Amino acid sequence: MSDSGTSDHTAKVDRIREVAMTVREPKNAGEIADAAGVARNTAEKYLTHLVEAGKLTTIQRGRETCYYPDPVTQYFDQLRGLIDEHEKDELTAELGAIRDDIDEWMDTYDVESADELRTTVGDDIPAAERRQRRHDAADWEYYEHQAELIKQAIQLYDTIEATRESHLASAN
Repeated sequence: MSDSGTSDHTAKVDRIREVAMTVREPKNAGEIADAAGVARNTAEKYLTHLVEAGKLTTIQRGRETCYYPDPVTQYFDQLRGLIDEHEKDELTAELGAIRDDIDEWMDTYDVESADELRTTVGDDIPAAERRQRRHDAADWEYYEHQAELIKQAIQLYDTIEATRESHLASAN
């Protein structure tokens, strides 16, 4: 096989992976193949590999198998990314910044939750303010999700680092 063939093959696999790992709702092999610009049988082959690797999961819709990112794998990948890319003090600072933003929304809108903020969108307020409140409520929910991930990463940080150090020491 020539280098250009290998490069083309790798590019196809990368496109399939990229499309499959970023779908918001389950998609069948044909839909993923179309979005990746590859043949359906090529997509099916590599989607099966991604399922076997635990990166994707499937559901049946009629006779179609539909693929979507495995939520457990995504969760652990996000935790690992936080631990790999940040020091524990950076995670702690980010957690504080998130809390500050949420506290500011609570004070600004005099509410206790993102859902409570959403209920104020129907109040007699200008359209721009309604849009801002919807945006802030969505950010609030996202920040709460991120805060939970960061808390988990902080809790696991020392264990992960100790495991890495132990593995490196045993390899020498």
